[in-house]
Amino acid sequence: MGKVAEVGPWSVRLRAGRRPAMEVYEHGELLDVVVESSLGGAGLRGARLGRAGAPGEGPVVCAWGRLPPCGAPPPVRFLTGGLRRRATDAATVRMVGRFWFASATGGFRWAQLSAACCGVEHQESGRVA
Repeated sequence: MGKVAEVGPWSVRLRAGRRPAMEVYEHGELLDVVVESSLGGAGLRGARLGRAGAPGEGPVVCAWGRLPPCGAPPPVRFLTGGLRRRATDAATVRMVGRFWFASATGGFRWAQLSAACCGVEHQESGRVA
């Protein structure tokens, strides 16, 4: 299917087939492969922090994973570390198949899927690598 999105140093490619997959690349190198599956739950698969690309541009963060059973992209927030945590909502995109990808500008250290996705109370956090 080819490249679908590019944010900072990351790009996302979707692969068709019997079991569709989403590949996440960082600077052109394969970082993760998420395969569509009825096993295992939806949720946060990974998160990264990096530079936007051009000199002088600030940091950007991204997160990705599988969609929940209802098919709606989960609300994603990125949080800073330390005592004075700051949060921002991410731009979450539903990818072809059962995948999502989210990104935001800033030096955030945590990715968090918000509660009340698809009417189910659930919260999941992960440290940004």
